[in-house]
Amino acid sequence: MLLPVKPFALGKSRLGSWAGAARRDIARAVFLDTMDAILHTPEVCRLIVVTADPEAHALAAGAGAEGIHEASVGGLNAAARLGAAAAAGHGAGVRTDPVAVVAADLLALKPRELASVLAEASRHPRAVLADHRGHGSTVLTAQDPSFLLPGFEGASRARHAANGAYEIAHSGVPGARLDIDVPGDLALAAALGLGTHTAAVQANLPQ
Repeated sequence: MLLPVKPFALGKSRLGSWAGAARRDIARAVFLDTMDAILHTPEVCRLIVVTADPEAHALAAGAGAEGIHEASVGGLNAAARLGAAAAAGHGAGVRTDPVAVVAADLLALKPRELASVLAEASRHPRAVLADHRGHGSTVLTAQDPSFLLPGFEGASRARHAANGAYEIAHSGVPGARLDIDVPGDLALAAALGLGTHTAAVQANLPQ
């Protein structure tokens, strides 16, 4: 499992005018809640956090995840490719496991939802889960890490489908589809049940 994350100071930029100085706290909290949900999903045997942020590295290590350092902030797709290369291993005869990239801002993700998504994805060489707006993607999987082909950001749902990813049509995983881009997304997530870290930050945000 790959969890690319921007430096917290750069994350959630579209929340800046609303959240102000708390934007960094939101970015950190939603990362922690996403990571917690992944680590509590029994089907996930390995979590690799890819980031240029030393704090994110330390938090990942403290939670029992692996960390890969990005020399520079190259975007979500570059981070996913870096993580996929690490997951694939090197050299002839190296066994590779399926890989999945999960967005780092799924603040209402539940382990049972992620398990359900991974179970359906396992039936296909590559698979994608669209976000709640139906425009982007929150999960991308590949049975072979070498063929992950990440195309996140912007109209990534159509982009992933166009390059052969099976679209997971699962209506029972709202937390797995709900990434946070605008203030209203936080209210939607609260209705599903926020993770503990985001819930703590929410108490100090504008209402």
